[in-house]
Amino acid sequence: MLLRFSLTVWVLAALASLVASQAYPITGVQVAAGSAVPYRKNINILYKNGGAPWDLYLRSLEDLYAQDANNRLSYFQIAGIHGRPYIEWNNAGRRNTNGWQGYCPHGEALFLPWHRPYVLAFEQRLVETAIRLANQYPAAHRATYVKAAQTLRAPFWDWGYDARVPPVTVPNTLPVRVPNGSGLRTIQISNPLRYYRFPQSAIDQRFGSFSRDAQVFKCRAPQNYPNSANAAMARRSYRSWTYDAMTRSASFEEFASTGSSGISLEQIHNAVHWDGSCGFQFLDADYSAFDPLFMLHHANVDRLWAYRQFMRPDQATLTRTYSGGARFSTPGGTSIGPNSPLQPFFAAPGRFHTPNSVRSIRGFGYTYEGLEYWKKNDGQLQRDATALINKYYATGAARPQVRKRENEEVTRYFAQIKVNVEELQRPCAIELFANVTSVLILPTLPI
Repeated sequence: MLLRFSLTVWVLAALASLVASQAYPITGVQVAAGSAVPYRKNINILYKNGGAPWDLYLRSLEDLYAQDANNRLSYFQIAGIHGRPYIEWNNAGRRNTNGWQGYCPHGEALFLPWHRPYVLAFEQRLVETAIRLANQYPAAHRATYVKAAQTLRAPFWDWGYDARVPPVTVPNTLPVRVPNGSGLRTIQISNPLRYYRFPQSAIDQRFGSFSRDAQVFKCRAPQNYPNSANAAMARRSYRSWTYDAMTRSASFEEFASTGSSGISLEQIHNAVHWDGSCGFQFLDADYSAFDPLFMLHHANVDRLWAYRQFMRPDQATLTRTYSGGARFSTPGGTSIGPNSPLQPFFAAPGRFHTPNSVRSIRGFGYTYEGLEYWKKNDGQLQRDATALINKYYATGAARPQVRKRENEEVTRYFAQIKVNVEELQRPCAIELFANVTSVLILPTLPI
């Protein structure tokens, strides 16, 4: 009997090890072919609508935060893909770098393609968790919660339209409805959109060199959150920057990255990292993905890229090769092109995603307002995407709590600045003056 028990334990352990060693493919939350695809929604709208989707979103974040730090699908490890703790993820291969040791690329055209499967990985895990939690609700409510879980997608923070941090990221606690026998009850939970606390094992350096801070901070004293963050964001022209990047960029590379000239989406994204939490971890590429603002922010970056892909299908993704920067799996100087692997994200076991494999949102189980690609032709998608960008970001578009002045004329100025970032101590900012007036501050990420 003891031998049989020992053998059973050994077999179960071996099976668990096999499952853990298999790649976790990033496919998105799949829906039936030809079916309507769920929308990624504005976080403010998701919060306002409340109900089962909101309950499951909060509870799923809370659940992911609480999972064992050794679990590659925990929030800690998914967030840790971006920078620290500089560990191999998803059995994607050992470290092979001569510089930056995180997986994420910045300052190059790979910036947008790499972050698409990254947000997808988070979204996929979020929905898997939501479905599990939904099935724990009592019979009278289960169908409502399961349907809500199946259509839940990662929300976005539209800082271009409303340059304020989402109000729901401010409270210390939030109410949520949980199962209670045959019914529901409302409890208060620590707001998972305000706080993320690092696991003690990471603080104890068990994953290598890591921050000894207990949690992600936003606007430490004498600054305060959200007022200091909102004041910083109000000083920048996020709306006009967004519109310029969407409409003036002459190529994918110019639109995508600070590695090219022009107004890029990455440049605007950098400013949000600077302002959204008054710097701190949200600005630091090593730790920025642990801030709950990160996935809201990058879902919006992906959203804007998706709109531009339908507006300019000829500039959907990179088409040329270039010498890339260093990251966890790739030495600096590696030739990067449309079929370069986006480690650590597998499309299927043994096959990494590439810029070409993620060049469209089609087939990944999510969409955005106006991009109903399963029922619209390419011409209609192009017109609708263009109309929405004009609606939300064009000069004179209605703004939250701002009165539009009739017949307002605006003069726009553009400046092109080139610096060697390797010669700058980072984090830093580049301030531009017209005569003696400061007109622009450009932040750079600290990598």
